[in-house]
Amino acid sequence: MTRSHTAARSSAANWIDASARHQPLCERTVIELARRVQRWQQYPDGPELAPKAIKRSALRARDQLVNHNLRLVAHIWQRRSISSSLPAQDEGTADALQEAALNLVRAAEKFDPTKGYRFSTYATFWVQRGIHDYQQRYVRAIRFPAEKASLMLKAQRLIESEQARSGQWPDITWLASQLRFEGQPLSAQAFTTMFEQWQQSQIESLDHAPGVEEEAGALSRMDQASLALVAKQEQDEQDQADVLLLAELRQCLDGLEQRLIRNRYLRRPALSPCQLRRSMGGLKQAQLQQLEGQALAKLRQAAAERQALAGTTPTFHPTALEQGPKPEQPLQPVGAIGGRHRSRPSHRPGAI
Repeated sequence: MTRSHTAARSSAANWIDASARHQPLCERTVIELARRVQRWQQYPDGPELAPKAIKRSALRARDQLVNHNLRLVAHIWQRRSISSSLPAQDEGTADALQEAALNLVRAAEKFDPTKGYRFSTYATFWVQRGIHDYQQRYVRAIRFPAEKASLMLKAQRLIESEQARSGQWPDITWLASQLRFEGQPLSAQAFTTMFEQWQQSQIESLDHAPGVEEEAGALSRMDQASLALVAKQEQDEQDQADVLLLAELRQCLDGLEQRLIRNRYLRRPALSPCQLRRSMGGLKQAQLQQLEGQALAKLRQAAAERQALAGTTPTFHPTALEQGPKPEQPLQPVGAIGGRHRSRPSHRPGAI
């Protein structure tokens, strides 16, 4: 037993020592490395079809970004008192740190430097998830049935996501409706009972460890911020996909219809009804409405044909038009627009 603990202690200690060999990078270097990774990840035909030179450069940049941020894994493990439930002498601690490092690789591949936040903030969520997932599989499952534990971990993520989005605890009925146990919907009462049992079975609450309340609270806020950033990036990726879809669909419109769509939906700031009529050569309101309906019908038809041809399910909605470029600019490739949300024009489009 002593030999096993000594080996485990050496393994975890060696991992932490290895992570400390690389010094943190300056922000400019982080941004440049992340850009190289994104040139690979956002390649128009997909990262698997990217030229070998781009992929090799991106992989080197990704590995450098990960190696120089391995300190973050050890920092989170130590500062958040995870070490109390995963002590250095535990034979699974090195595995937990390694799993968190694998999540750091995922963070390096998804991090977009154009969004304006730091890589360490974004990566905190992924590192924390890796450690928690390991604890769920190899520690908590010993005291709590594995299937229920997996369900409660999903519930915890839903709670964290909702709190990061709205700042409020989600409704229990809604939370229970998102979960299924043994193939059956979970009632609010059953969820409450199961969640309380799961909380009691946890190994020493992370945010209530003695002497670290203030620190844990601050890092909990960081986790919430990184959760929000991850959710925002996923939405941005969907918005960028809508932009590319719109660029393809607009090819089915004639010149006048494209002009109306651009002036009606894509101009920023939005045109007033009077300005819109002038921009369209003095067409009357009824003519504009007819032309708009005709253009939107063509876009819907093109989307349906694209779906039938590709065997996918692209969705076209007027809100996709609002993700277009600024006035008098051509549509830009993925990553150049950033998927920013823009307010609706004062004149709402007709229903589709």
